Formats: sequence, structure tokens, C-alpha cells
Amino acid sequence: MATSLLKRLLLATLVLWSIATAVFLISKVMPGTYGSEQLNQADPGYYSRGDATVLDRAYREFLRSTNQDLPLFYFSVASGATPDTLHRVFPMRDRLFLERLALRYGDPRQATLFFRNLKGFETAIAEQQRTILQPYLYAIYQHTQPVQLQHALQALDTLPLAPTSDTQKQRMLADGYTLLNTSIKHRYLQPAFQWHGLSNQYHLWFSGMAKGNWGISLRDGRPVAQVLYEAIGNTWWLLLASMVFASLLAMELALLMIRRAGRKWRQITLPFLFLLDSIPVFVLAILLLVLLASPAFLQLFPVYGMGYHTASEPNLFARMSQWLQYMALPMISLVLVNLPYLTNQFYHALKAVSEQDYIRTARAKGLSESAVIRRHMLRNALLPVITLLSDFLPALVAGAVIIETIFAIPGVGRLLIDSVLARDYPVIVGIVVVIALFKLLSHLLADLLYHVADPRLRQAAR
Repeated sequence: MATSLLKRLLLATLVLWSIATAVFLISKVMPGTYGSEQLNQADPGYYSRGDATVLDRAYREFLRSTNQDLPLFYFSVASGATPDTLHRVFPMRDRLFLERLALRYGDPRQATLFFRNLKGFETAIAEQQRTILQPYLYAIYQHTQPVQLQHALQALDTLPLAPTSDTQKQRMLADGYTLLNTSIKHRYLQPAFQWHGLSNQYHLWFSGMAKGNWGISLRDGRPVAQVLYEAIGNTWWLLLASMVFASLLAMELALLMIRRAGRKWRQITLPFLFLLDSIPVFVLAILLLVLLASPAFLQLFPVYGMGYHTASEPNLFARMSQWLQYMALPMISLVLVNLPYLTNQFYHALKAVSEQDYIRTARAKGLSESAVIRRHMLRNALLPVITLLSDFLPALVAGAVIIETIFAIPGVGRLLIDSVLARDYPVIVGIVVVIALFKLLSHLLADLLYHVADPRLRQAAR
């Protein structure tokens, strides 16, 4: 048994690492992050040139503090025409422009040199000439094909500028013409392998996560572990209480329907469960709010939130009473929305066991129906029930996301919605890893319960 559980633990660790790695890498290819749209503006608008410079410096500091100026992984396989320092070019529009230039002309060194002089020329332009030169610069950035780029450079060459700007302009034009004349065809088809070493985003993130440092939230600058710790408490108790109540209620309903005299219970329960199963979770939650938290009907529970008492409240009874008041409707919603499925699975598991020969033997011995159900049927029906409960957590988490949003509960579900809307990818990755961790732990617990419920598994593991 110990060997089997150890193998399961090692496999679960490998799966968790794979999930965490996949989620992290996917988050890095998603467009934008929190604050990048505000810091990375294409036009400073009513800000002066000095303000735009400060904005650019703040954006680069933001990238440095979040390690986004480093390569993504230990190595990369890209086109041979791509500059090896492309990951250091920000903002993203400049990186895409340089990449188009390099892929079009096949000379990464000359493309990088032309790009740098173009940016230097933009910096050297006097403020009063910026409006005049804007269409010409726009034409260069938008057209990288040889004919169009040459026309854009020639049009810019005819404009008279101040001596300082004109010197930078001539340098940029010379590099542009050189790029046009030294084009290497089909260079982009040649793959190039680049080794980045340990100084990359994935290594820093994974080594920090292994040490308990899950990164920094881009939204409020707090550690991701602290943000998750504050949110996971309410969600954990909400999921645990809903799972226990839903499982017990479903089991009791299944036991009532499996009895010989359970025909009346089935006639009453099955239509109710069918109707309940057809109601979406958000509709059910809104109905409970209208019926049980509205002055127009019965205002028995608070509408939303968690109240004003903090965790430092000395009166434990007051904290628990308040918690139950605010969590009552969310728990009822989760219990009711999952009750039809659980009851159906429990009932079919018990019905399959009730048709076995040893059940008929137990009844022939004169045992009461309660003894037959509780002592013989229930224990042997536990294996499919254990499998069902181990897969019950993801369904509850999916429901908790909706429930916490509707009832404004500061839990993981609401945190996930807020993080997705804000593109706070470190928090999103942390939430997904935590959910995957609980999912794997539930499967390990199910394996342990299998060995406890079925002696044949314990003998096979020896």
C-alpha cells in the first residue's frame, strides 16, 4: 500500500509540475499585462515630451521588476533572421516592427542597427517638427516591403531639419539604404538555436515557487501567496461545507429511494431533482437572492459580502454567526445545483449493489432492511461513490466562481474573475496551480479510501 501511494505521489508531483509549467508558459504568450496598457501608450497625448520620457522609463522599470525583460525559457528555436536580443526590445509594437524588418531582409544585425538609429532620430527631433514628421515616420513603421520602405526613406530625405536632427537622420537613412541593398533571401527559413542559460523568466519563477515565493501581483504589488491566502479561507470553507451537506443529503435521498417502500419517495423526489437540474447555477442564485434576501419577499439573509467584522474579532461566536449568515445562501446554491447529479449517482450505485446475490442472502437470513442497506449495501457501494467525490471538487470550484461573483464573496472565485479582467497573470497562475494541487490531493485521498473500503486492494498491494 505504501509503495502504491508513493508511486501515486511521484506521478502527482510530475503532473502538477507539467500543469504549472503549461499554465505559466501560456500566460506569457497572452497579450498584455496589468498596467502595461497605461504605461505603454503609443501617443503621450496632452503630456509633454518630458512626461513621455518618464512614462517610458516607468514602463521599462515595470518590465525589469517583473522579469519580463528576460528570455522566456532556457532556450529558444527561432528563425535565423531574428535578432538574438529581440526579447529586450520594448514596447511590443517596436519589437514586432524589428522582427518584421529582420524576417523581410534576412540581416538581423543591419536591421537592428537601422532600428536603433530610427529610434535615435525620433528622440532627436525637435518638438515643433514632430507633427510634420509624424506621417513620414508612420509610413516607415507601417511598410517594410522594399519598394514602399525606399519611397518612405526618400520622402523623409527631402525634408530640411535642424543640424542635430539632420545628422541623426542621415545616419538612419544610410543604414536603411544599406538594409535594402544587403537583403539575404530566404534567411528566415533557417532555424537558429539560442541558449539563454538560467537567467530566464521560467527558471526564476519555478525556483521561487519551489521556495514558497509565487511572485508578485501586478495589480497591487503584494506577494501572490499572501493574496491567495487571504482569499482561499472563505472559498475553502464554502466548498467543504457545500460538499459535506450535498453528499449527506444526496446519500439520504438515495437510501430512501432504494428501499422497498421507496416508490412514493421516487415519485416525489425525481421530478423535483429533474426540475432542479434544469436551472443554471446563476439563475438559482439570483432566485434565492430574490426570495430569501429581498424585502419584497423574505429578508432572512444578507444580500452580499462578508460583513464588517474582521478576523481579529475577539468574539468567536459572533464571527461564526456572521459567517453563517453570509454563507448560507451561497452554500444552499452550491448544494442544490449539485444535488441532482449526486443523488442520481448514489442511487444507481446502491441499485447495482442491491441486485447482487449476497444482498438476497442477507435478506433471506431475516435481517431488517435498514441493516441490509447500512451494513452490506452501503459499504460495497462506496467505491464508485469515492470516485465520484474525488471528481466533485472541480465542479464545486466552477460553481464557486459564479457564486462568489454573484454574492460578492472575497474568495478565490471572485479573485480569479478580477485577475482575469485585470490580466494579473501571476495571480491567475497561482490560482490554477492551487486548484490543480487540490485536485491531485483529492485523487490521492481517493486511492487511500479505496484501500480502506476494499480489503482486496490492500492484499493486492502487498
